[in-house]
Amino acid sequence: MTTHSTHIDRPSRHSVGLLLGLTGALSALLVLNLALFDDLRTDPSAGVLETFTKPQHLSSLVAVLIAAALVAFKHRSAARIAVIVAWIEIAAFTFFHIIPVEIGPSKPYWGAGMGDVLQWVGVVSIIAVSAAVVLVGRRSSKVAVTPAAVSLRS
Repeated sequence: MTTHSTHIDRPSRHSVGLLLGLTGALSALLVLNLALFDDLRTDPSAGVLETFTKPQHLSSLVAVLIAAALVAFKHRSAARIAVIVAWIEIAAFTFFHIIPVEIGPSKPYWGAGMGDVLQWVGVVSIIAVSAAVVLVGRRSSKVAVTPAAVSLRS
C-alpha cells in the first residue's frame, strides 16, 4: 500500500543563521549611518532624538528589527519579509543618496551635495548588506513542497 505525504524542505540552520547575522548587521549599519557616517556627524544642529525619530529613519530601523526578530524566531515568512525590507532599504538609499538630483527630502552624495568618504562607506555598506540579505533570503524562502511516496507494508 502506498500513501502520499507532503515533505516540506525547511531552510538549513546555516542559512537561517546567516540571514539573522545579515539582518543584525543591517540594523547595526543603519544606526551607525545615523550616528557616525552621516546625520549626527555632519549636521551640528541635529539632535539624537530628532534624528532617530524622523519618519524615514524610524520606519527603516523598525522594519529591519521586525525582520530580524522574525528570522530569530524562525517565522515561516521571515525570509520573505527580510527580502522585502532589504529591497526597500536598497530603493530608499538609492533615492535619498545615489540619484544625483535633489528631489524632495533626498540628499545626494554627489553633485552639489558631495558626500565625504564616511558617508559613501555607510551607503555602500548598507546597500551591499541589503543585497546579501536579498540573495540569502531568496534561497531560504524557496521552501519546496513536494509529494513523497511512503510505502507501508501491512
